[in-house]
Amino acid sequence: MGIAALAVFIAVTVVLNTVAKRDISESLVAALIATALLGGTQAPTMLWSALVDAAQSEVTFAGMAFVFMGIVVQSTGLIDRLIEILNSIFGRLRGGAAYVSTLGSAMIGLIAGSTAGNSATVGSVTIPWMKKAGWSSERAATLVAGNSGLGVALPPNSTMFIILAMPAAAGASASSVYVALACGGAYAVLYRLVVVFWWTRKDGIQATPRDDLKSFAQAMKEGWRSPSIFMGIVIPVLLTIGPVATYLAKESAIGADGVKAISIIVWVPILITLIALIEGAHRIRQNNAHFRAQLKKDANQFATVGISLFAALAAAKIMEDLGVGEQLSGLLDSLSLGKAVMLLAVGILAVLVATPLSSTATAAAIGAPAVAALTAVGLDPTLAIVVILLCTSTEGASPPVGAPIYLSAAMAEADPPKMFVPLILYFVLPMIALAWILGMGWLPVYIPS
Repeated sequence: MGIAALAVFIAVTVVLNTVAKRDISESLVAALIATALLGGTQAPTMLWSALVDAAQSEVTFAGMAFVFMGIVVQSTGLIDRLIEILNSIFGRLRGGAAYVSTLGSAMIGLIAGSTAGNSATVGSVTIPWMKKAGWSSERAATLVAGNSGLGVALPPNSTMFIILAMPAAAGASASSVYVALACGGAYAVLYRLVVVFWWTRKDGIQATPRDDLKSFAQAMKEGWRSPSIFMGIVIPVLLTIGPVATYLAKESAIGADGVKAISIIVWVPILITLIALIEGAHRIRQNNAHFRAQLKKDANQFATVGISLFAALAAAKIMEDLGVGEQLSGLLDSLSLGKAVMLLAVGILAVLVATPLSSTATAAAIGAPAVAALTAVGLDPTLAIVVILLCTSTEGASPPVGAPIYLSAAMAEADPPKMFVPLILYFVLPMIALAWILGMGWLPVYIPS
């Protein structure tokens, strides 16, 4: 029933939201209940277990925390002062904010594989900047959510190591996959830069007029404290990745479990909110009424984002319990196709499984049969793994479940359903196409011997 559950969840969400014009949170709750009913007599137990799991998820908290963070950084004016500094450097370039957002996602992706964490860290700064530069809320949120998968499309990441640990991947080494995935991921980044170039022209985004640009010295003089917002990103990253994290993981410090317990997507909004409150405390005191009015105005965002994430995560748990991964894996095993068709089938299957599940869960569910199926039609094992990772990197951009969609929408005050079609057209389908082209050998990928 796992495949049926996936179909029901997507169908109910799309019909209620696009045809019946119901709110996305309402549509997702209805889809959750419909999905649970497929559990038969076990439906109440499965639904309760999924609700508990979703309630305990850090992503549910993070979604609402980012809404509050956005209110605070805008009400205190911190983000405006930071944008003045960034504009003084990149404002002369058309679409400069979006280029920085894309390259920022790539840099975060090289050190952290979390799609939600990627959208959280990059979006917290670049979404307000893009909006001020003329990008629509939906376009800014779509770009950040679409770029979130670079954490899986670039090495190293946990999904890559899960596949490498499987017997089917015995013909590939960690070093060869690292280099080959870096090549494949570079194509993914280059493609996204082309998308930004196209959107910049299509949406008529202009460079900031010179008369509106402050000099770097002037912008820094007026807002020199605003870059402190980056500490809200840097501190959690340093504590969880790199030499500081290695030191802390030692038993003499806080230990590996202690480091693992530090969540980037939980602490980024908390720290940025605290920094903004400290940096802009005098502005809140001067205009307390405006701060309260902003909170009241955006109160509905808390409900929409919280309920949407909660329902999507709970539904994903039910689909996992109903065996969507195993069933799709069995379907792949039963196929006997040529190279071109097999590549397409594996790509579509990986994207379908990555829609309700995380990329790591997708790798665990279908990684082995996918590698086996691709090597059976002549692909090098290393290239087969790259193809699968590029397809599963769509995890964060696959509607209607991807958590980065709702996190980005919350930060941009965007309507998530308006992002669904652009995400599919500009990020999901192109990643399948890129993986297929690489698998066919039409783009060079360096695979160390």
